[in-house]
Amino acid sequence: MIKSIQWLAISIIGAVLFIYFGKAVHLSTTIVIDTPPSDRVVISAPIQLLMYGGDHFLAANIETMRLATTASTIEDGNGSSYLYRTHSLVAQLNPCHEDNYYFSTAFLTWGGSADKANEILHLAGECRHWDWIPPFFYAFNQYYFNRNSDVAVKYLNLAAQRSADNHASLTKTAIMIKTGSINDDQMALAYLTNERDNATDPNLRELLDKRVTRLLGLITLRNAQQRFETETGRLLKTTEELIDTGYLQKIPNDPLKLGYSFINGRFEFRTLRIKGMEK
Repeated sequence: MIKSIQWLAISIIGAVLFIYFGKAVHLSTTIVIDTPPSDRVVISAPIQLLMYGGDHFLAANIETMRLATTASTIEDGNGSSYLYRTHSLVAQLNPCHEDNYYFSTAFLTWGGSADKANEILHLAGECRHWDWIPPFFYAFNQYYFNRNSDVAVKYLNLAAQRSADNHASLTKTAIMIKTGSINDDQMALAYLTNERDNATDPNLRELLDKRVTRLLGLITLRNAQQRFETETGRLLKTTEELIDTGYLQKIPNDPLKLGYSFINGRFEFRTLRIKGMEK
């Protein structure tokens, strides 16, 4: 009787695994053409634990590998709901997962969903109490995307406490942010370029390269605005004025197809709202 129950349990788990990985293969080969972003499958944490015999570390590892193989097939500007749900799932299974917080920074932060990436980073920072990188990423996002200097300084100082090698530079950056003596765009460009150049995975490097191009487009717009306002002596009112007056030949192309916004007299990245997950 006990053996029969064991074989039945093994059969059920085997069937679930077959369906799951069969669906994963289908998604990885047809996702761009056949599968809308909202329909991409993300299996819940309780079922994942059942599938992997209660091993949440194994479940998180396999789901991260699955994400790494499918993320490169996602058309830029789409699929953020799938990415966020998958990263959140891995964070539930293992908030300490290093690849999860690192990839979420690349995919979500620079893909128009910085607030969603911050949720993953905050969990990773609390779990990985020895690691300075999650609070550093979190601080950067708070400063550059949310313009929240106080929170940025707090988490930069936390990162500095955790890193003996980078203590001085992180503390200096926190002081520069607090005193307003830092070039936001150049800091962001140096940070993102460094992440791209140090990426060992070719797919990740390609994704980061597109995000570098997107940031360069934003810097081009801001520089053109600065020249316009300095030379004409008046504030820019619309993006079209830059083209009409010859300060720009065209609006920079965003490889993520999200574009840029001109709000309250300042160019910003256009953010991406994830349907059904707005706060």
